[in-house]
Order: sequence, then structure tokens, then C-alpha cells
Amino acid sequence: MQMIFSFDTEDYVDPVSNDALLGLAQIHTKYDVPACFGIVGEKARFLQTCGRRDVIEAVGRHEVGYHSDHHFILPDYSYEQEFIPEYLEKQSWDRAMTRLLAEESRGVHDVAEIFGRQPITWLRNFGDWAPQYLCAFARLGVPIFAYGPPFHNQDCMPIWYCNQLVIANPRITYESNLHRDDMTPQEKLAEHKRNMLKHLEGGTPRLGCVTHPTRFISDIWWEQPNWMNTVDAPPRRQWRIPPRFSKEKTEELLWIADEFVKFVSQIEDVESLTFSDFWPKYKTQREWLSRAEMKELASGLGDRMTYQYLDGEAFSPAEIFAVFAFALCELTANNIPIRHIIGPTDEPVDNSSDCQMRRQDFLDSCMEVEMFIRDKGRVPYAIKVGQIEVGPGGFLQAMAQSVLQESESIQIRSANNLPEPIHPDDYKRLDRGAPAGYIQKRSFDLSNIRRMSQLQYWTVKPAT
Repeated sequence: MQMIFSFDTEDYVDPVSNDALLGLAQIHTKYDVPACFGIVGEKARFLQTCGRRDVIEAVGRHEVGYHSDHHFILPDYSYEQEFIPEYLEKQSWDRAMTRLLAEESRGVHDVAEIFGRQPITWLRNFGDWAPQYLCAFARLGVPIFAYGPPFHNQDCMPIWYCNQLVIANPRITYESNLHRDDMTPQEKLAEHKRNMLKHLEGGTPRLGCVTHPTRFISDIWWEQPNWMNTVDAPPRRQWRIPPRFSKEKTEELLWIADEFVKFVSQIEDVESLTFSDFWPKYKTQREWLSRAEMKELASGLGDRMTYQYLDGEAFSPAEIFAVFAFALCELTANNIPIRHIIGPTDEPVDNSSDCQMRRQDFLDSCMEVEMFIRDKGRVPYAIKVGQIEVGPGGFLQAMAQSVLQESESIQIRSANNLPEPIHPDDYKRLDRGAPAGYIQKRSFDLSNIRRMSQLQYWTVKPAT
């Protein structure tokens, strides 16, 4: 069984949280069990301003991931002050991306500078996620998404979604019993061991152990006295520290962690990994296709809009769409680039009836599509063919037939604008899943985010 220890590392209010972080990093180093510490950008800056070079070096012996710049909030007061998913729900795709890229680029840069290397894993904040997050972090050079979106948060098969490599796993957590007063430390440790062995004996292929260093110093979240349930944080000088455990209580909790990590390190059937360990195996290798390979993709597509395999490597519907558009636009090109574009970001046009057009008119439409891809890096939601508009699903099928047969007349059939799902209920899970578990304690619909997450299924493919 593979096992991944990960720590959402976010408390930038209480300096004592730095000591708990140091203790956890040292425990994992002592037993040679790697861990991933998802660092909030402001937490990295907090460590630096506190002069905690010792903590930075200890954590740096493990994977340093990324956990957003400020955790839940976007502090730029030139924008509306809302929680991130709440803001994304109301904005166009491009406006949302502009803000995410502007604000998260600072955190990615600072974590890289302070710890001496670029983070490549994003550990999502609480349950909060949206496809705009994934696309933004992919563009910022953070290509791995830990834990996964609602349709893929338990499946251990790595996939690509929004150009991020998704590494998901069933999870256990220290926090399931860490703060119970009706259990002794020994009983808590025994329960952790039982839970872990249950997964091992049950054949779980990959298990995640997830927690927060701040939970080793207090049973009150670090945000709670300051901005829990609001985005209107008080001025920095007025931030208050939550009540802490006694030093003895924190040492007791760290003892549980120490004993549990030692226990895991002694089990031969457990392979301890971090998320970055998956990158060398699953990162994209190919950059180009030949025209013969492109035609092989077209032959495999048929009437089904889904990912395709070529020589053991998978290609998403969005990538295939871009391959065909280029090939039909640049008819003499022998090398066709593989471009990792995203899906439509507006509701696709529903072409419910078939239409016929001359080949040259169709190639002119392909040229417009190709220019759109070069400008926007995405599948268009509507394509003008003659005097009508059609959706990308039907246009993809027509492009596939066109690269296989050079007939004078091209038929664009009615087709679904969403790819076939990997799991039968993927679209239902995206529609009913909570894109923002934290703020959905309040009454938010977030239907736009849910629909965008479905449209970005164009980018889904198995990692191979």
C-alpha cells in the first residue's frame, strides 16, 4: 500500500505553531518517512519574519507543496471582498483567472524563494476548489492537484483534469480523535494504528494521512478569533491568538504522531511517498504528433467523444480538438503540436440538427477555430459555420471525419458537447458536489462553478 502524509500548513497568527511544525518535520525525518507540507504563502513569510530558519530547513527536507497565498481570502481590497469561490461564482472565467493569477503568483513565488525550490503540488483549501483554481495553478507551474475534485477524490488512479495531475486517495487523519478528552494518548494511538491496518488489510492501494500542525497547539482554529465566517479581517496588529494547549498537552500529541510514524515506517508492505513522487512517472512526455498519428487518433474517436490512447499515452478531448484544428489549418505541416488547452468557458451552443457545408467553407471555419485556440488556449463554445453556429462536440466529430476523408462536402452532426465520463456518475457528482465546503456552511448556490467544472471535463484523461 502506498501512504502519503500531508500537512495543511497555514497558521500565520500564532508563533507557537512554528514549533509544532518543526516537531512534525523532525519526526518524519527521524523515521525516514517523507511528508508533504502544503505551505500557505503568508505562512512562509511568517516563518521568515519570525527568523525560523530552523523550521524552514527542517520542512525543506520533505516535499514543500502549496496551499494558497492567504487561505480562503483574497486580500486585495481593490476587488470585492468575498471568499474565493464566492467571488469566482459571480465572475466571468477570464476575470476570475486574472485575479487568481495576480494574487496566487505572489504566494507561489514566495514559497519557492523562501524554501529554495518551486512547489509542484497544490493541496486544496478545506473543501474549497473550482476549475479556475486548477487552471491558474497549472499556469503558475504547480502541476499536481492533491486530494482531487468531487468526482475523483477517492479513486486512486491518477488522472489529468484542467491540466493538473490529480492524485487522490482515501484519507485518515490524526484529527479524527486528536482532541478527544475521553481517550488516553495510548488509546488514540491504538485507534490510529487500527484504522491504518484496516486499509492495509482491506487492500486499499493508496492511503492519505492528512492533518494540520496548528491542531497540535490548540483545539480552536487559528482564524476563529479574527476572521472566521467573514472576509473582513481586522488590521494585522489586532490579530488575536486562540487559547493554546499546555506545553505538556502539545508534547503528548506530538508523541502520538511520533509513535504512529514509527509504526508506519516498520511495515514492509507500506511504501511511503509524497505527491511529487508521482510526477516523474506521469508527467507529459510527447510534444508532437505526425500526420499519420493524428489520423490514428481520428480513427479511434469514431462517434464517441472521449479521451484516446496513442502508443500508451492518453489524449484528452480538448487536446484532440486542438490537434485536428491545427492539422486542418496547416495542411502541409508534418509535425502537429500537442497543446494542453482547456474546455469551453461559456455554455456551448446546442446544435440539435445536422448540417452540410462545402469543404473549403469548413476549412475556413477551422482556421477561425485555430486562431481562437492560439488567442484563448481553450475549446470555443460556439463555432460559426456559414450562417449558423454549432457546438464544439459536433465540430470535433466533423474535424475527425475531415482528416480521414477529403470529401467535398462535410456533414456536421448533432452531438453532445460533454465528453463521455470515466465513471458513470461523474457529471452528477460534479453537479451536486460542493465546490466550496467551507463557505457552503452558508447559503450559496455556486451553480456557475459546478457547471464550469463539468465543461472542463474536456480536459480529463487517465494519467499514463
